[in-house]
Amino acid sequence: MVERWILRAFLGPTAGGRPSRPESSPLRGKVALRVGLAFSAVAAVGASAGVAAPAAAATHAPPVQACDASRSTEWEALATASACDQPVVIDSSRTEYAQVTAQPDGRLRYESAVEPQRTRRADGSWADVDLTLRVGADGLIRPAASVADVAFSGGGEDPMVELRRGGKSMQLSWPELLPAPTISGDSATYVDVFPGADLVLRATRTGFTHVVVLKTEQAAANPAARAITLERDGDAAITRLPNGALQATVDEITFARAEPAVMWDSSLAEVMDTEVRPWLMRSDAVAAGDGARTARVKTEVTPDGDLRLVPDAELLDSDTATFPIFVDPAWSVARSKWAYGTSNNCTNTDYSVARVGLSPEGPCVGVRFRSYFEFPTTNGKVSLKKKFIYDAYVQMSLYHSWSCDDTRANLYLTPAINATMKASYSSMKLNSHLAAASGHANKGRGCSDSPQPDMPMNFDTEALRIQVQKAADNSANSITFGFSARDSDGTDEGAENRWKKFTPGKAKLVVDYDSKPGKPTGLQVSQVACLSSGAVSIGTLTPTFSAVYPDADSGQTLTGTYEWIEVPAGGMGSVTDTSPARRPPPNRPAATAGGRATTTQVSVAKDRTYAFRVRTTDPKPYNQTSSWSAWCQFKVDTTRPPVSVSVVNPASGPGTAVTFLITSSHSDVTQFKYGWTGPTTVVAASGSPKSATVTLTVPTYGQNTLFVAAVDVTLNEGSGSHDIFVERPSPAVAHWGLETYPGQSQAQALQDKQPALSADTPLVASNVTWLDGSRLVGGQTASFNGTSSQAVTAQPAVNTAGSFSLAAWVKVDSYPDCANLAVLSADGPTSSGFILEYDCWADRFRMRVADKDGGNLVEAAAPTPSITRRWTHVAGVWDETDRKVKLYIDGLLVASVTPPSTWLASRGAGYAVTGGLVVGRARWSSSNYAFFRGEIADVQVFDRVLVEQDFTGAVRDEEASGGVDEPGFLTPILVGRWDFGVARPCYLQDLPDTCDAMDGTGFNRWLALRRGAEIGAGNRDNGLHLDGYYFPEENPEPWEPTREWGKTAYKNGVSVDGDGSERTIWADTPVLRTDQSFSVSVWVNLTRTDVNQMIVLQDGVIASGFYLYYSTDGGVWRFKMLNSSATPDNGSGASFANAPAPDATDSWHHLVAVLDAGRRQMRLYVDGDLKNTSTLAAAWQPWQANGPLAVGRSFDDRWDPLHGAIDDLGAYQGAMTDAQVRTLYESEVVEGEEL
Repeated sequence: MVERWILRAFLGPTAGGRPSRPESSPLRGKVALRVGLAFSAVAAVGASAGVAAPAAAATHAPPVQACDASRSTEWEALATASACDQPVVIDSSRTEYAQVTAQPDGRLRYESAVEPQRTRRADGSWADVDLTLRVGADGLIRPAASVADVAFSGGGEDPMVELRRGGKSMQLSWPELLPAPTISGDSATYVDVFPGADLVLRATRTGFTHVVVLKTEQAAANPAARAITLERDGDAAITRLPNGALQATVDEITFARAEPAVMWDSSLAEVMDTEVRPWLMRSDAVAAGDGARTARVKTEVTPDGDLRLVPDAELLDSDTATFPIFVDPAWSVARSKWAYGTSNNCTNTDYSVARVGLSPEGPCVGVRFRSYFEFPTTNGKVSLKKKFIYDAYVQMSLYHSWSCDDTRANLYLTPAINATMKASYSSMKLNSHLAAASGHANKGRGCSDSPQPDMPMNFDTEALRIQVQKAADNSANSITFGFSARDSDGTDEGAENRWKKFTPGKAKLVVDYDSKPGKPTGLQVSQVACLSSGAVSIGTLTPTFSAVYPDADSGQTLTGTYEWIEVPAGGMGSVTDTSPARRPPPNRPAATAGGRATTTQVSVAKDRTYAFRVRTTDPKPYNQTSSWSAWCQFKVDTTRPPVSVSVVNPASGPGTAVTFLITSSHSDVTQFKYGWTGPTTVVAASGSPKSATVTLTVPTYGQNTLFVAAVDVTLNEGSGSHDIFVERPSPAVAHWGLETYPGQSQAQALQDKQPALSADTPLVASNVTWLDGSRLVGGQTASFNGTSSQAVTAQPAVNTAGSFSLAAWVKVDSYPDCANLAVLSADGPTSSGFILEYDCWADRFRMRVADKDGGNLVEAAAPTPSITRRWTHVAGVWDETDRKVKLYIDGLLVASVTPPSTWLASRGAGYAVTGGLVVGRARWSSSNYAFFRGEIADVQVFDRVLVEQDFTGAVRDEEASGGVDEPGFLTPILVGRWDFGVARPCYLQDLPDTCDAMDGTGFNRWLALRRGAEIGAGNRDNGLHLDGYYFPEENPEPWEPTREWGKTAYKNGVSVDGDGSERTIWADTPVLRTDQSFSVSVWVNLTRTDVNQMIVLQDGVIASGFYLYYSTDGGVWRFKMLNSSATPDNGSGASFANAPAPDATDSWHHLVAVLDAGRRQMRLYVDGDLKNTSTLAAAWQPWQANGPLAVGRSFDDRWDPLHGAIDDLGAYQGAMTDAQVRTLYESEVVEGEEL
């Protein structure tokens, strides 16, 4: 790799050798363990959620030649790692849970954890989590670097603890003034908060714990110990959940939560074999020890909103209890990425360690423990999706073992965690044995070297690597491993000496990966760009070949392999991988990923046609090879004149003008040809040297290639080309919504959404009414009466002397008489300067542009009739540079017209309309006419030409995209969102304040849940779990069967049933207009794949308006649309879009179903990628399903219930583009949650 050698030479020799594998580097000491009251605050990746102690002083960016531990980009990190012979972290890859490190040998190493490893400082830099407490200038005590912004009291009147997130806070205060604490590491101890009782506050990786330590019987007998009330203050409110857990929320968003409260004593009881073991661990304020007696602590929320803890009186009064006794619940904010399971469903509330094996300690003596770790394989910045996995292992830190010597632990593949902190032992099956490792770290006093230090245990096998590769191939977003004492043959899980405790905060998945090279692009022969079809002409007998080498690993250097042939008489259609014989290859040039490489010269013969292609290979040790590029054909004719092209005036973006200068050194050149897809447009050559200047509109996003040719007097034609790269597209200069919905009033619907770009041009409406539910369920759209309705700006919205574009959603009403209906126009002194309208007589839309006030109108009209009473997106374009009028219908270019020369001469340098923009009418000869009849919404005006990608968007991995996801200018409206963060399980049907999931939008459509529906572990936080049984983890077998699902409804108060109990009154409501374009997004994790399972649908009268489900027919995700409201769901009369679902039970997957009604397309996306595009059946016609949106059941709840979980359900009115889907996926796949 050239850049590495350059940097190494610049730096000179470095000291020190290359670091060994991670397993040879022992992990450091015991980390903080979470127990007691633990608030955790994990924010979304990219947010400034963490808090770190300020750096000693601000510094400038380090010089390039420094051997820094981190670098901003992958290229810099790889170069520094090689030059300095040390691992270097890629700063741009970092999140709280994951990062990528460049290795000295060129490898890229991805590490992910289940607890935060680092936090972002206020200045944007990252700091490793450091829980050492420090006293600040304000007297408060804070950890040096924690993901949570937490502060402990320094004593006195300060709140006991304050937790801050997103500008909001929660404070808990001790009932009395606190003494000054003693600080030790991560803990602050307040001695004798009442006689014989200490308070211990401790910082954790995600927040804090607080534990009351009752040191004596007298302290336990004190009334202050029998009910501990903590005054709550700040923005967060605390709620007690049915199972005793606590949830703190701000504006119905989870702020922090606590598992059911617990207390423990200091007993070191007799255990399984009745012998007291001297090496058993003892209780402390961090965790319950081996043999400790535990009990639940009752939690209450007082009428004032304070938190009251009521310890178990039986344990406090027990004659056999051993003091000290420790009291408080354990808290968590974001969903934990690890969990435990027990063989008899016994509950353990100490989450400071992950237990594996046969427990010797209470409350689960003699019970088998397993622990499960769900490692992210993507973090929103870096993903293992589709990567080549060179190596993979799991690194664990053993904190304690029963044995003084090595014993085994085993690693298995399991399903995704279904509940935290206690997962279902029976559901979390040990599917595949992948690895085993041995270790010991006894912390008791019975070994010769007790207490033994923590021991790293690495689970590193080829089977594990293969499983991670499978997860990458299937685009899994996480991979879950279960740790058990059970060997691969099913034995020894009950062996007492295999009991172990691991530190969750030190668990890591470590993966060396490589991005497979992309197919080479941008092929050129002797600097002339290749055509997509046909051959370019070159005038040299010693050409060179070149290409761009795409690769997502931007710091790597790739090597190209080129092969070339003489095109046979049968043409390229007769070429195979072995025939005709390949010519002697040129050298194998290298280039950094994304760069261009050029070969040495090859020798060719005159008047013959050749072709070449190229593929690339990654550096060692990966050696991954791309697929072959397309063939590039070229003709050789040395008599052809040379031609070159350069940019005179660059473009500001797609849809704007660029000016080129085309030149040739041959004096007999008479003309040039040019074009974006090939040289087709002719311009005369003049001057000396021969030249021509041409101005064109840039047609696409990102990179554009202009093809040119020079033609001499004997018609010899020489080829050339020039690449340009344009900046991101400019937005609309004016934008009016013209529709209302929660948070958007009628007045706001008339305001310009882009006031800074067009001098703020609000619409003034006359005789406009607002129609309910036409485009949005629960919204209103501007309606025009066909006789007097209009909405006008006071000044021009765009300069019509240059290029401009107009766009709007339009619904034409049927009416008895025929008249033109103007959607948009602009008032000139007497007449409209342009009109975007519906032509009633021709039954089609058209764009008309005037050459001058009252002059001639040139039009581009749709070639086919339009459908009335159906929402249609219409866009009109005037391209001043290319001199064309264009019309787009539903994002498709349907007409492009060049005006007559007389019209162009009359228009001259452009016609600037001086009046305002008009919605709903036109003007001619000083009279208003063509008043629109129907509805208009989402009006946008651009000061440039709209191009195809403005409608479709573009994704960053498309050829010549520039590496940026562009969403397009049409934005679907979010009309429903259920993230289940504050959802409530359903124990008793319709019981008020239960059985529901709140809508995160202002439409306030709840998801009403059926009895048995459970709230458990979701993709990021909580999710909705449906398993067909009534809370099996809380009840003994046999379990009661249930019909579990949810549907959208409004809450209409409560009623009283015959037993005198209150019940919520639900009123069903649809969410989507299924007769228009829509998108549905949901995260899914199944527990079964042997039956069909309905995920989400919206009910009609006899069937559903759409279905998104899992089908056993090939094991696929399936999106289905029926042809009409009268079509039965019997297997016929339907259109489908399918996508493979290879590991539906192993990981959460993101599904997006899109109906693009205008294009008559169904699209299905999985984990951010488009998997299937299907054309709707010819018989399909738009129809509205007016029933509720439902999850987890079929249309009539007779079949196909869901067995699994869903999360982050979103409904959007409008068709999402590829880039919008990817952006949504990447925003929801990340760990944590932002307040």
